[in-house]
Amino acid sequence: MGCKKEDYMELFKEEKPFELKAPKENVALDAANPEQEAIKFTWTAASNHGTNAAITYTFQMDVQGNNFAGGISENVGREAYERVYKNEELNNLLLNTFKVAADTEVTMEVRIIAQVASGEGMKQHTNVKTVVFKTHTPISNTLYIIGSAAPHGWSADQAEEMKPVEGTPKAFAWSGRLSAGEIKFITTKGQFIPSYGKGSNNSELHFRKTDADTSDEKFTIAESGVYTVKVNLINLTISITKGEAPEYTELWFVGEPTGWSFKKMTIDPADPFVFHYNADLGNGGEFKIGTKEGDWLAVFFRPKENNTAEGSDLPVKKWAGDPDNKWKIAAGTYKITLNTRTMKIDIVPFTPYTGMYMIGSATDAGWDINNPIAMTVDNSNPNVFTWEGDLKAGELKFSCDKKSDWGGDWFLAAKADKAPAGVEEPMIFSAHGSNPDNKWKISEAGTYKISLNQLTQKVIIKKQ
Repeated sequence: MGCKKEDYMELFKEEKPFELKAPKENVALDAANPEQEAIKFTWTAASNHGTNAAITYTFQMDVQGNNFAGGISENVGREAYERVYKNEELNNLLLNTFKVAADTEVTMEVRIIAQVASGEGMKQHTNVKTVVFKTHTPISNTLYIIGSAAPHGWSADQAEEMKPVEGTPKAFAWSGRLSAGEIKFITTKGQFIPSYGKGSNNSELHFRKTDADTSDEKFTIAESGVYTVKVNLINLTISITKGEAPEYTELWFVGEPTGWSFKKMTIDPADPFVFHYNADLGNGGEFKIGTKEGDWLAVFFRPKENNTAEGSDLPVKKWAGDPDNKWKIAAGTYKITLNTRTMKIDIVPFTPYTGMYMIGSATDAGWDINNPIAMTVDNSNPNVFTWEGDLKAGELKFSCDKKSDWGGDWFLAAKADKAPAGVEEPMIFSAHGSNPDNKWKISEAGTYKISLNQLTQKVIIKKQ
């Protein structure tokens, strides 16, 4: 009865003005801050006229003068009294849904409709708020390298994808081998326009929106080598650095355990020179590591001596063709780690930990290593542990053995203060102590569901 009484009071709404407010009448959407709040619409509660019935709110927006005949009508649910738009979100809405041209002003009207659950006749409307928005040319969320120096030349269909830089909007990075020649950047695979080329100097980009723009200067790569390219599309800046970067950004495990099919290895989140392949390799047998999927004539990483067995810190060579040296391992589950910088490989049989534990200020255990939060092992897969419950704002990491001297084995975040991705993400495994001591940072308290796979070294930390 107590819960019902609480719900009853929650739903009771007195007779008060049902009013919509907007803090601004003119908003220039900011391309430089896509994730920043552009505008927040707020409204007061509608009245249910003493019926104690629930009230559902609908947010409506349309171009001025259209009398809400079209536009958007978004059910925001019950007990909802605000609608926040971020800069990029609202800019995309105006360009794509309302077909507003980029870099123009448009006057929009907004209102809220309240529907009382007890009947159609009890629908209410707020006042209409009018806001003028200034749109901007959208900045791409994807970027690709093409050119005579690029891995796939001038082919727009096979352009090399750059990776977004986490925490920096519209920034991209790529590391790999470039030939002597030229490069520029396209935003859409298969399309040469729009593109980014060289600006007034080697540190600046020029945005080429259409073919009518005759400025199409490229960046020159003077000599072949391994490069790191970093681009910021907001600041229109670029750096191209020759130096230490992995020769290969993709490698494939192939051999008898996979039926000679190529299986992609994973890149270590802390070191792009290190690759992992963790799996049940069945009856074992021969394997080698390929540099190009499906290509038997390409370079392979191999043992110096043919039929080298499993072990740690084993020397590695690479070449194409004969002699076709391969490792030969016994049956079992393995964690295989190839370091392309040191040219060493670990081929280590894996025995799963029988327990997995959560610790950190985000948990009820805090930093008490002797009383961490135990996760539950999956009945069908001893490598998988799960947990669901409440987390506080704070830090989190995973202990494999809860050693009281903190010198045990850990699963850590890919970087310090890592925000949970909400989807599968890689973990760093650290034996004999937490190093680097990277933790996940839980910024919002609430109920979370966690699934951790100790063999694949992947985790999902998702707010419910």
